[in-house]
Amino acid sequence: MGISTRGVIPVAHKDSVHYATMNYRTIWAVLDHLALGPSDVLVDVGCGKGRVLCCAARYPVGRVVGVDLSEPLCEIARANARRMRGRRAPIFVETTFADDFDYSDATVLFLFDPFGAATLGNVLEKVGREVRGEMRIAYASPMHKVVFEQQPWLELTERWDATTLDMEHSIAFYRRT
Repeated sequence: MGISTRGVIPVAHKDSVHYATMNYRTIWAVLDHLALGPSDVLVDVGCGKGRVLCCAARYPVGRVVGVDLSEPLCEIARANARRMRGRRAPIFVETTFADDFDYSDATVLFLFDPFGAATLGNVLEKVGREVRGEMRIAYASPMHKVVFEQQPWLELTERWDATTLDMEHSIAFYRRT
């Protein structure tokens, strides 16, 4: 695709998890499962260098949005978006805290364990208030599934176990009830 996204980078925020990449095989499987279409707006919460953004932009979606608190990572994501090959959708990257972002246009969220339970709870409550229509969520490496269970507007639709499916990470899929 012409992008550079490898590496593990610490993030200087008390409730953030380090930046790391997910393999392409897992990303493509998740995006295929989400059945993305032209009316979708996919938001990658904790987008880092933009690997998921660039993969999602190869689908015929309305737009792809990355949210991350690190300006250096966002700048790398923007550079990757500019030079990627095979883009079919526009990519936007916003440097902001996840619990400050406006999710009202989102139809799909992608989270690769970006932060701890406290921030995750705040983000999910905000999404529940702001998004009125369809909402699908893919939560990779679901460390805080109890936080999802506490959201009355969400239901678990499927769970992929990494060891059973020979995948890099487990994935939990949710949707608005």
